[in-house]
Amino acid sequence: MKLIALIDGGGTKTRVRFLNQADQTVISEVVTGPSNLGLGADVCWEQIMQAITLAGVPIPVRCVAGLAGSEYAKQRSAFLSNSPCETLLVSDRDSGLFGAHCGMPGGCLTVGTGVAFSWLDESRQLLRRGGFGFMLADQGGGAWIGLRFLQELVRLADRGLIDQSHQLLIDRLGIGQSVIQWMEFANAAQPRQFASLAKAIVEAEGQVSLSADIVSEGLMALIDLIEDFPKHLPIALVGGLSAVYSPRIQSLGYHVVEPQGNALDGLAYIDQHRQQLTIDYWESYA
Repeated sequence: MKLIALIDGGGTKTRVRFLNQADQTVISEVVTGPSNLGLGADVCWEQIMQAITLAGVPIPVRCVAGLAGSEYAKQRSAFLSNSPCETLLVSDRDSGLFGAHCGMPGGCLTVGTGVAFSWLDESRQLLRRGGFGFMLADQGGGAWIGLRFLQELVRLADRGLIDQSHQLLIDRLGIGQSVIQWMEFANAAQPRQFASLAKAIVEAEGQVSLSADIVSEGLMALIDLIEDFPKHLPIALVGGLSAVYSPRIQSLGYHVVEPQGNALDGLAYIDQHRQQLTIDYWESYA
């Protein structure tokens, strides 16, 4: 049996769906570790090969990969040159977009470890905002929330302003009790480690004013990102923090909808229509 692998890779995890090429039925779906191209092409292929092993399937005849960090030309080239089969590489934001609206006009705001936005307008033009990575962008995403909390925590501790509400959240996060310990954590952490703090920080929004301030700051950054998007078109939010921001963005007059499918569904759509789609940053190896 010949297989197609659909690969949704981000800063926290990689989801891989294996399809029977003949009839497009799903054979298996597995989850492995992060495969952001910013981590290196070799890391991405390690996660994909691990998924193949976990699923107990042969090397696919074609891979369709939507990976975070695919805008990096050097890493794109390395990823494709190391491919064991025909491979199409696209941006993870685009796979999310095509999954959310099945190729119809609309927007998709990805708010997970990082942040990116893309939309297909009514003339079928694909537009993008953000997605420049943790060091330069990603405001509102999980990694940014974790980092901003630590930044403010250090500032407050330096002034002796840590109160009981802060302390309860510090205890939940498990990152130590002192500025030195927080510095050690931050200096060693990757984006996904910062993002691992976001859930507890967001959940404390009603009890800790610092959490509420950070979520509000993140919301303003996301609104800035989507300000050019036509409000009459549907916009879907995807990613681990989508439930946090969706109702707030909807309250500002945006036509927020549930995604019709996920990024893997978007990759299936892209694969089926790949001859008709020509998009920047999409490259293939055969």
